[in-house]
Amino acid sequence: MEITPEFLRDPYPVYRQMRESGRMHLSSANTGRTWFLPHHADIRTALRDERFSAARKAGGFVNQFPEEIRPEFARFNEAISRWIVLHDQPEHRQLRQLMQQGFTRRLITTMEPKIQRVCDDLIDAFVKRGSTEFMTEYAHPFPAKVIAEMLGVNPEDYPAFVRWSEDLLNFAGSLRPTVEMFRAAQDGLLSMMDYFAELLPERRENPGDDLVSLLLSAESEGEWMTAEQVLANCTQIIVAGHETTRNLVANGVELLLRYPEQRALLDERPELMPSAVREIMRFESPLQFIRRVAREDFEFGGAEVREGDGLVLMLGSANRDPEAFDDPDTFDLTRNPTGHLAFGWGPHVCVGAALAELEGQVSFRTLLDRLPGLELREPEPERIFNPMLRGFATLDLGFREQPA
Repeated sequence: MEITPEFLRDPYPVYRQMRESGRMHLSSANTGRTWFLPHHADIRTALRDERFSAARKAGGFVNQFPEEIRPEFARFNEAISRWIVLHDQPEHRQLRQLMQQGFTRRLITTMEPKIQRVCDDLIDAFVKRGSTEFMTEYAHPFPAKVIAEMLGVNPEDYPAFVRWSEDLLNFAGSLRPTVEMFRAAQDGLLSMMDYFAELLPERRENPGDDLVSLLLSAESEGEWMTAEQVLANCTQIIVAGHETTRNLVANGVELLLRYPEQRALLDERPELMPSAVREIMRFESPLQFIRRVAREDFEFGGAEVREGDGLVLMLGSANRDPEAFDDPDTFDLTRNPTGHLAFGWGPHVCVGAALAELEGQVSFRTLLDRLPGLELREPEPERIFNPMLRGFATLDLGFREQPA
């Protein structure tokens, strides 16, 4: 799968060709034997199959580089291996149950006024101007500030959160990662950990109703959350909470402007907003693929998978699979695609899915209401150069000037 500007602009013809030509596609380039899975049914099965390991993926970050430089990245490997998403069962289940306490739908619903305030404050900064570079002025800061509210940290620190997250994901999403990319990723991860290491002692002494305090209470009660795991998973929350929502919001705005009949439908039927967010997630999945590693030799999809093989689960392809969705290349806000895989599936489904959906609903409702005449100022906005993520590098928008 060659990564070109044309592919990043529109990967779906390549995905279609892969689905039509087989279930399993083997590549031995770059980082060893890797299988690409493009079909919805196979990916759903794989996400519940314990032979597909998430935990072994952590070591794979280091092992793809020459042995003589691996010691340089020992701290990165040690820290990231504590992320909940990089655990297999039963440890994953136990840790996830603790994390879910901070992401229940009831608690997320109580976040809506805070999310609305963040949304309005960001729009206030550019509403009088009649234009915005949306990625810089809204899509980046919005989810970072919301996550800061959840963690009980200073929302004005969001530029650092964004920078650290992007350094990590530029490395993790590359099919040809370099040592320089790995060094930037390690610096970003360790900077995040230093940030929270300074915060945790004070939060132990003065706990609040924030997510950090909740995780620390699990540490103090010995509920499968050590101090090191609390620290590492604060960084995971920052990275995951920022990137998915950033791209969901930007993709959604671009889609609603590219398909004015769907935007008009949403204006006429605002009750469609929850299904609209799900359709945006399906049609332009913010996370295009996730990785796994084979724990043993086994047969899957008619192929002989070997222990240690890499597996790329192509979520973006699965969400355009005609065997799972009727007319999948049509953007249709009435679809309500509850079977989409943009948040994963099974035991590893995104713990923050309800938060991301609410952030999308608040953003689209408020942006469309407060920015009349909203339009794209360039026909083909620049995509980010990262095949793992579906989003924009820049997104210039125009609208009628409004009083703040």
